Amino acid sequence: MDQPDPTTDSLADAEAKLDEDQDLAVDDAADEGRQRLWIRCLTPLLQLRVRESDPSDRVQFAFDQMYVAACERVARILRSDLGA
Repeated sequence: MDQPDPTTDSLADAEAKLDEDQDLAVDDAADEGRQRLWIRCLTPLLQLRVRESDPSDRVQFAFDQMYVAACERVARILRSDLGA
């Protein structure tokens, strides 16, 4: 007599699965928003690129490193849009 009702258990499992799916969808949407924000922030930095180099080698090297890192980040984000 102490056996649980199988219909109640399957309903609880279904609700738990639905809650988990909704949480994952919200996380995916938030992640997508963060990625778009990265692209919006990095685009102006990538547009700063000029042909003339900075008189200071250290400043030019730092700017080149920033430019490469920004390009890699944008490429990684856009590559994730292609799907696997």
